[in-house]
Amino acid sequence: MKKNKIQLIILVICAIVLNIGCTLNNKKEYISNVIETNLDNCKILNDNDSHAGFLGDGDYFAKIICSEKEINQIKSKWKKLPLQDEIQGVMNIKQCNNDGCKDVYEKYNIPNIKNGYYYFYDRHKDAMNGRNSEELNMRSSYNFSIGIYDNDNKILYYYELDT
Repeated sequence: MKKNKIQLIILVICAIVLNIGCTLNNKKEYISNVIETNLDNCKILNDNDSHAGFLGDGDYFAKIICSEKEINQIKSKWKKLPLQDEIQGVMNIKQCNNDGCKDVYEKYNIPNIKNGYYYFYDRHKDAMNGRNSEELNMRSSYNFSIGIYDNDNKILYYYELDT
């Protein structure tokens, strides 16, 4: 009986470890698909998902360290910083909770990146062109994803907002 309990505990621990690994790979695969950039050689350093509730409103953030391999994809598909005004405006909107009111940069400790690239995708159902930010502030809700790549530190900041 004792041997069966030990085997069961080991099985549960293995399942948890495998689930964590699969979850991180699934997140990395999801982000790769959204930003059209292969992140196989990247590692998620930390992430935070606040999507909850009936409508799935919330945001998702991931800080990802990348290798030199990703920079060629990024340079060919992404736009050079600075962000377009419409996107910058949304990133500067203060969101309030128990920790006070902070914009995206403050909330997730994203530095002021001068040398880098960004990828924007408007996931809103009414978006005519997902890669165009011109309609971003013409609707009553936001559903977008953005990748901001720090070329100096090889760090990718991924953020999505659903309201």
